[in-house]
Amino acid sequence: MSQMQDAPAFHRNKEPMLELLRNLLPGVDKNILEIASGSGQHGPFFTDALPNLTWWPSDISDAALASIEAWRKHLKANTVMSPQFLDVTSSFWRNGEPLADWPEKFDCILSMNMIHIAPYTATIGLIEGAAKRLSENGKLVFYGPFKRDGKHTAPSNEAFDQSLKGRDSSWGIRELEDVVEFAKSHGLSHKKTIEMPANNLVVIFER
Repeated sequence: MSQMQDAPAFHRNKEPMLELLRNLLPGVDKNILEIASGSGQHGPFFTDALPNLTWWPSDISDAALASIEAWRKHLKANTVMSPQFLDVTSSFWRNGEPLADWPEKFDCILSMNMIHIAPYTATIGLIEGAAKRLSENGKLVFYGPFKRDGKHTAPSNEAFDQSLKGRDSSWGIRELEDVVEFAKSHGLSHKKTIEMPANNLVVIFER
């Protein structure tokens, strides 16, 4: 199907992220909201291995939404829901207004490789909305590159940061400490930072 995109990042991070989610979200049924689902390959892969998860994909791109739906149908991923358009900078998301046909609360909100390829207002909006839409003890999980103590964690990340800013001056790798502090100010406690392949981090918050 021509609408199905194939993301190289999916193939690099799918196994490490599966193990992380297996440990983070064990047991009973859980609703997971994925922000900026991109190609849509993660939801079917994770839910096939973890049948206790119901996956709610979203994106701001029409091409991504089409790819998510194409993969969902192609793989017959019954616990991956139809993708929804979502702009985390919108007032209805940030204010916690109801999302049509979606759960009122989520057990986990996952954002992979998004906040550095968007203005910082997207990071702010994502956290503000997540603070209102997570269930008690719900997890907000970021995956991607971050600066730590004002420094890049690898020369490749520094080069990547420069290339992002060359494409759009509002993009760029975010300061981990800034994200942690802003999340804390919205009632989300920083539980853990985990080093991942390719100089990426997983950053876990809890409501």
